[in-house]
Amino acid sequence: MPLTVISGWDIGGAHLKGALTNAQGQIIRCTQVCCPLWQGLDHLLQAFEHMKIQLGGIGDLVAITMTGELADIFKDRHQGVQLILECVEQFFSPMPVYVFAGTQGFIPLGHASKYIKSIASANYLATSQLAARHWDQGLIIDIGSTTSDLIPCKAGKPHPQGKNDHTRLISGELVYSGVIRTPLMAIVQQAPIEGRWVRLAAEHFATTADIYHLLGWLPKGVDLYPSADHQGKSPEDCARRLARMIGADSQQESFSSWRKLAFYFAEQQCQQLTQAIFQVLSRINLKPEAPIIGAGIGRFLAIECARRVHRPYVDFAEILKMSPHIPINADHAPAAAITQLAWEQLQNTHC
Repeated sequence: MPLTVISGWDIGGAHLKGALTNAQGQIIRCTQVCCPLWQGLDHLLQAFEHMKIQLGGIGDLVAITMTGELADIFKDRHQGVQLILECVEQFFSPMPVYVFAGTQGFIPLGHASKYIKSIASANYLATSQLAARHWDQGLIIDIGSTTSDLIPCKAGKPHPQGKNDHTRLISGELVYSGVIRTPLMAIVQQAPIEGRWVRLAAEHFATTADIYHLLGWLPKGVDLYPSADHQGKSPEDCARRLARMIGADSQQESFSSWRKLAFYFAEQQCQQLTQAIFQVLSRINLKPEAPIIGAGIGRFLAIECARRVHRPYVDFAEILKMSPHIPINADHAPAAAITQLAWEQLQNTHC
């Protein structure tokens, strides 16, 4: 019987994201679970089991991509990829597994050790390969919980300048700025409150999740980790953590003052991303009508960035082949992309 059902797994350093197709290649599940990889590889194996339950199965073939090799439990990225692949083999054997190696395509797990450099942090290429087939030109902006990827596409192909995390950080194509886990002290060093500038505490008192919970912009169910103080995530809780960033208690100012402060942090993060967009666009000639293609749980910021750089906005979800019974969204774009690409390219691999 032909192979018909495929699952795709995007292994990050903080989350595991997965997607599953039906027999027609439509994505019927796409979700994420916590995976604190920095605490040990046993957490990855636990996340695999949890994701298997969330997806309702793993299908006939598994496709893998990753960024988790950067976790600081590994001595270097090479070891990180190797040990993650060992966990993959341990959990999924004897299921056929293919590992995404960017421009090298899908590699059988048994041969993956020869392609470690291409496998490392290649998930953004899955997203951009799928997008580039639909939009001849454009700039993909995938804004996640921790990082943002900016990948230009031209002539129907991805055109990243950076080839790894280091060179992508230099090129502006990788920005360590996300809408959940980024400490506010990483965005600005001072902030305005009641007409005065106040230097921020260099402490992990609050994160970007606090500003977007306070503003009501975060999609439901995407903030899976405890807050910085392991307390609640109500607007009042978030205001309390914001107040700590300026050495204050939330009762010292009105609630509207803390909302204004949250708007300021959101503005500064949007400026971070817009500056990276201008850097990327400065080296590649895209037509004025080439769109910003938004993906990730923070794509509400991509919509604003598109306005600022005077380009149309389109949503990555437009090209996902989703079951009509589930909401179409691009919250976990690499997981959805690798699943769709694998279903198209590996459909008859194990007939």
